[in-house]
Amino acid sequence: MRIASSIVSLAVVVSLAACGDSAKPAASPAGESSAPVALRFQLNWVPEPEFGGFYAAQADGLYRDAGLAVEIIKDPGGGSVPQLVARGACDLGVVSGDQILQLREQGGELVAVYSVFDHTPYGVMVHAKDAPESLEAVWKGRGNLALESGLPIWKYLASRYGPTTRTVVPYGGGTATFLADPKAASQCFITAEPATMDVQQVPVKVFSASESGYDPYTVVVAVKPGQVPDPVLQKFCVASQEGWKRYLASPAKYNPAIAALNPAMSLEAMNAAAERMRPLLDTPWTRANGLGSMDPARWKAMSDMLLQAGVIKSTPEPASIMRTMGATPTKP
Repeated sequence: MRIASSIVSLAVVVSLAACGDSAKPAASPAGESSAPVALRFQLNWVPEPEFGGFYAAQADGLYRDAGLAVEIIKDPGGGSVPQLVARGACDLGVVSGDQILQLREQGGELVAVYSVFDHTPYGVMVHAKDAPESLEAVWKGRGNLALESGLPIWKYLASRYGPTTRTVVPYGGGTATFLADPKAASQCFITAEPATMDVQQVPVKVFSASESGYDPYTVVVAVKPGQVPDPVLQKFCVASQEGWKRYLASPAKYNPAIAALNPAMSLEAMNAAAERMRPLLDTPWTRANGLGSMDPARWKAMSDMLLQAGVIKSTPEPASIMRTMGATPTKP
């Protein structure tokens, strides 16, 4: 998939290593010294618009002004971010909501404190010409379907619609196979592959996974309980919310620096991605409750669906896996 191959100055701190190998100290309780509190923040992918608000907060000095020294660390290259955060190798990490539930089944414990997307950006992409009319029709269609095996979303779709009638092929992260086959379908992150198709002027139709009713919080900032003091978490989330507000107001201001960190994705594609992601962040819920905030009822619904699909064996109380940290109502 897209790999960041060079690092440039952005007035941000980005490590090339997974956070488990970082030499920076863990966060210290607020008030122990006048020095900024160091936080190691592990992404689960390379620099792209899905992390735009965090880079905006860093570039504009919002973390610094909050007394934080945030180290943003790119994708660990095959490492598991939930496990890294759960064992305290990182202070904060980006995961998906369903990963938090799966980890809990295995004895790990994470708490979500901020969700970038109010609606999931996972979907299935097909060529626009002669496209099916629904996600279910895609699932029950003919031709190849590129999927990353093991993801809860596809297990849920199988439980909802039955086994797919398409020929499942491995999802390799690229678009060459999709482009070569007009009948192909492929999993996608709505802010990534479809944006690349926009730039290449390849008409596609994207069906959101939420069409099935499964709408997990995605690009979620999670923390191991007790790893970071609450006042520090509060500062991080408030600064991140402001960063996301600024990014959504002017993605073109921040995308050039993000594109420089990830030359595998063009600036044009990043600008297209920012527009595709906007309706997934700017929603009635986030306008009323604040960017990054989460609805406990949505967590309960996600747990129930994963239980139904056989992914988990029990459903925890939402209060044990999510917290609202500093979100305030604001229109992006």
